[in-house]
Amino acid sequence: MSVIETVRYRLKPDATQKQALEAWHESQSFARAQPGFLSRKLAVTAEGELLDHVEWETMEAAKTAATNFNPEKYPELLGLIQVLDESTMTMTHYEVLGTAEA
Repeated sequence: MSVIETVRYRLKPDATQKQALEAWHESQSFARAQPGFLSRKLAVTAEGELLDHVEWETMEAAKTAATNFNPEKYPELLGLIQVLDESTMTMTHYEVLGTAEA
């Protein structure tokens, strides 16, 4: 089964949700270029916490992508680095046990 990666974070005080969404869209080329990438969604709580929800084919693919996250090598990631407060960021990987469709 696939793997769900969640990356939770808050924005830097001077960053806006609009900037965060633009940076997220800009970083799509990085995600799509990673082997095993399946899908990605961005969500936000009423309190302003963001959740980047990514689905990968395997745990190995998810962990490789996390290791490859390097703005010097992939400049499309720079916008994310500029808006997210890294001190609030947490990444978790979950192996999917079951799925249901609408």
